[in-house]
Amino acid sequence: MDALTTAQKTTVTKSSSDRQRLLLLQYGYVEEVVLGWSREELMKKYLVPLAQGIEPHGAVRAVDPEAEEQRMAHEKELKQMEMQLEMQKIAQEQELEKQKNSTRTGASEITA
Repeated sequence: MDALTTAQKTTVTKSSSDRQRLLLLQYGYVEEVVLGWSREELMKKYLVPLAQGIEPHGAVRAVDPEAEEQRMAHEKELKQMEMQLEMQKIAQEQELEKQKNSTRTGASEITA
């Protein structure tokens, strides 16, 4: 426990037994074994990978704010391009509809 930071020690001692069980399961421990451990055993077992800096499988990682900002800007740009294409498509459809209507009107005047 000496290799841990104060924040990590606090995390271990304040985590509920259920939370520690869940994390140990994510580290790959067998469920039946983990469910049989006392709180002290859970804390001791949880300290080992935590002290080694090993993250459990499926752990959520911190996001780099700059990378996230770039990703969002890129998504926004793509969405704007998508909207622009949709507007062009609608304009073309309206133009086609106008042409059809004018052709029908002109044809109906000729036959009348």
